[in-house]
Amino acid sequence: MRWLLIPGIAALAVLLTAVCFGVLDDLHVKPRPVAGRRRVACVGDSITYGCLLPGQPWNSYPRRLGRLLGRGYCVGNFGYSNRTALKSANHPYTAEKLYQWSLDYQPDLVLLMLGSNDTKAANWDAAAYARDLGELIDSYRGLESRPRVRLLLPPPAFPFRGKVLWDVRSEVLEGEVIPICRQVAAEKGIAVIDTHTPFVGRKELFMDGLHPGAKGGRLLAETVYEAIRGELDG
Repeated sequence: MRWLLIPGIAALAVLLTAVCFGVLDDLHVKPRPVAGRRRVACVGDSITYGCLLPGQPWNSYPRRLGRLLGRGYCVGNFGYSNRTALKSANHPYTAEKLYQWSLDYQPDLVLLMLGSNDTKAANWDAAAYARDLGELIDSYRGLESRPRVRLLLPPPAFPFRGKVLWDVRSEVLEGEVIPICRQVAAEKGIAVIDTHTPFVGRKELFMDGLHPGAKGGRLLAETVYEAIRGELDG
C-alpha cells in the first residue's frame, strides 16, 4: 500500500516548493497591521519574499527586520517572486493582489526593492522602468497614511555554476538599474538605502547567486535597520 502514499508525498513536495519559491498567489499570507504599532511595508520580489530561504516565514529579511525594530512595529512582507516595477513586463508587481494588500496596509514606511527581474531581456526598457518606478513610489506617497518611502538598491547578481540564473542580467543591474534607482529617488526627493554595496564581492552570502541565504538575509535586515532606526519614533 505504500504506492498510495506517493501522490500525497508528491503533492506535499510541490506545495513546499511553491511556498519556498513564493510563486503561487494563493499561498501568500496577507500581512495584517497591529493596532498601536508603526506599520512597515516591505515591497519587492523574491529577494524580499525570501525565496529558497529555509524557514522563510521566520527568516526572511522583513521578519528579521521586525525583530530588530521590536514590539512597537509590525513589518509586513509583500514580496512576490519574479515581479517587476515595469508594467509592460511579464509579471508586473502592480497587477498582483499583494500590491493592493500593501496599499490597504496603510503603512507608515514603505521599503521598496524592485529591479532584478526587470533586467531580463524580455522585460527591460530603461525609460519605462524609470517612469513606472516613479509612479509606484507616488502610489504609496498618495496613501491616506502618508508614508515615507525608501528605495532599496537590489543586491548584486552573481554567477552560479558559470552563469547568472533566472535570466537576470548583472550588467543591466549594475549599469542601468542601480543608477536609475538613484536618479528616480533624487527626482522624488526620497532616500535610497544602499542594500547593494554591502554585498559586492560576497557571493558566499547567496544561495544561488541571487537570493540571500541565512547570513545574507541577516545582513540585509541589519543594513535596512541601521538606515531607518528611530526615524518613525515620535
